[in-house]
Amino acid sequence: MTTEQDIDIAEMRLRYFIDLDWYQRQERSFATLAASRLCPTSRKKEKTKSEAALLRIIKQCCSKRDGFITPNTPLLEMVFRLLLANGNQPLELGQMQEQLQKWLGDTNNAPDLSIPKLKRILDNDRYYGLRPAPLTEAEET
Repeated sequence: MTTEQDIDIAEMRLRYFIDLDWYQRQERSFATLAASRLCPTSRKKEKTKSEAALLRIIKQCCSKRDGFITPNTPLLEMVFRLLLANGNQPLELGQMQEQLQKWLGDTNNAPDLSIPKLKRILDNDRYYGLRPAPLTEAEET
C-alpha cells in the first residue's frame, strides 16, 4: 500500500531536463531561446553558437550574474534558467526546489515552490520543452 508520504518522496525524485529534440519536433529554435538569456557581456561576444556552447556559456558566466533568477521571474522561466545554469543536467524536483530557494534567498515575494506546484507546471509546459528525464538503468531495476 502506498502512502501519501511515499508519493511525495517519489515525486521529489522525478527528474526533468530541457528536451532539445522537442524544439526540432516543434520547429522551434532552442539556440534562439537560450541566446536571449545570455548576459550583456556574453551577448556582445556572441556569434552563431551551438546548443552545447550556449549551455556552457550560460552555466559558466551568465548564471553567475545578479538578476539571472529573481523573485519576479515567472516560475516556469525560473526552472528553465535553473536547468540552463546546470548545463541541462536533469534535476529532481526536490533539487530544483532547494536550488531555487537558494537563488531567491529569504524574500517575502518568493513564489510557491512546493513539489506539487513544480510538478504541475513542468508537466503542463508547452513552451520551454521541459520534460521528465528518462530513467537510468539503476532506476529501472
